Amino acid sequence: MWAWVGGGVATLLTGIWGNPWGLDFFDLDFLVILTAYLFLISGQIWAGVFALGQGFLIDIFSGGLQGLFSAAYLSMFFVILVGSRFFDLLNPKGQIIIVALSVFLKNAMLLVLLRIFSQDIIYSKTFLWVSLVSIGVTGLAAPLFFQLFNHLRGISNRMAAGASPDEN
Repeated sequence: MWAWVGGGVATLLTGIWGNPWGLDFFDLDFLVILTAYLFLISGQIWAGVFALGQGFLIDIFSGGLQGLFSAAYLSMFFVILVGSRFFDLLNPKGQIIIVALSVFLKNAMLLVLLRIFSQDIIYSKTFLWVSLVSIGVTGLAAPLFFQLFNHLRGISNRMAAGASPDEN
């Protein structure tokens, strides 16, 4: 429940307060990290519903093409689903890889769909660099947020890594 509320608040605040610190260069995609964490703790169905719901929420409040963000967030969920078969979401390295790839595909999906449905779109090198930095920053921040979420839920790092509570 906390993830739904937190994701909704993050979506609304991002839409209202798009660039609070004036740092477009370090755009953190919090919803991708939250979706990956939900995938880990709640399973693929709830994480997929969350991703689709966040896409719908963004579509409702954006003035753009309806379904654009829903498709982008579903593609992001698809990367988490497939990536979790190859990389371990309990491992920080796996978290970085899966989240970074998810942000990459989400951004690529947005660019492709915008290009298909709007011929007036012009891409700049600055936008591509900002997108690449966003992918890296979000991927590197994922393990930190996973630890924070585990701490808030009262889960120790040893238990999150799969160790039993009785081991010393």
